[in-house]
Amino acid sequence: MTVFSKLKTGAAAAVVGLSLACAAGAQAETIVKIATVDGEGDLLKNPYWAYTEVFGTILSNQTGGRYTVQVFPNGQLGDLESLLEQNIRGTIQIAAGLSTGHLAAYYPPVQVLDMPYAFPNLEIAREVLDGEFGQSLSDKIAAEAGVRVLSYMPSAFRNFSNSVRPIHSPKDMEGLKMRTQSIPVHLELVKALGASATPIAWAELYNALQTGVVDGQENAPYTMLLANLQEVQKYYTLDHHLTNIPIVTINEEFYQGLSDADKKAFDFAARQATFAMLGIITAKESQDLKVIRDAGVEIYQPTPEEFQLFVKATKAPVAAVLKDIVGQDLLDELDAAVEKASAE
Repeated sequence: MTVFSKLKTGAAAAVVGLSLACAAGAQAETIVKIATVDGEGDLLKNPYWAYTEVFGTILSNQTGGRYTVQVFPNGQLGDLESLLEQNIRGTIQIAAGLSTGHLAAYYPPVQVLDMPYAFPNLEIAREVLDGEFGQSLSDKIAAEAGVRVLSYMPSAFRNFSNSVRPIHSPKDMEGLKMRTQSIPVHLELVKALGASATPIAWAELYNALQTGVVDGQENAPYTMLLANLQEVQKYYTLDHHLTNIPIVTINEEFYQGLSDADKKAFDFAARQATFAMLGIITAKESQDLKVIRDAGVEIYQPTPEEFQLFVKATKAPVAAVLKDIVGQDLLDELDAAVEKASAE
């Protein structure tokens, strides 16, 4: 073999080696950590498992396996407050199951979503949050808190339950000790209805209801079942005072470090995961209510006239509190977005 031939052979080998190295680098696997406090294994009992399973599968498929999701369920990495802190620091890339109350500690105006009776139905809530209003709010949260909303999930309506008496109107709320989240808007809502608002951590709620520290609480049907609250409550009123909007967030620095193509893959995986989780929750709500009823809980559906009494008692007082927190402009933007979605 001539010297020239040897050089050609060596150069070719180098090129092949470099190509293989680049290909290997392009296929390098990146682990994406998702944490939640909810369970695993049963998609119907643990809807967040549906979210994480679908998200992981779609993301892997969309990126040729370059991203692999590692799920930490059952509060393995801490409570929701801790998960959000870790998400902000970038220790975990995605936190699932947060509420506006958690994000409000870092971006208070997100509480605009806690305006009582803001959305006439779940379809409009989903359209508003999937549209310009939701995207703009996500951008603002990202700028202030360091995490971006990957999924808004208007999943169901929150309702009041208690162990003292049936609630047919605001008058029946008077004197009841109601558990709420530590959110000014929620506290004002309960106060406006004549009840005593008592902030209690989610993990402590079952025992608080069981021992009588509080008489009642407010949550969506599927959320009640996640904590078996039907075992320690007697009455459940479908007043639909708040839209239950679980939120999934992604670390902003991590997200902005993705290529445009990978951002689209993450966004698409999130949309499909949201669709899956919301589909399960919606499909089984009647079943959830049956489970609650079969546990001995009396369920009441207010009449249209009674429903308006709840609206009248809460909207003005809560709007006054929200105005100071989020500003009138943001309240007006939400109203306009709901009006537009309703018209369409």
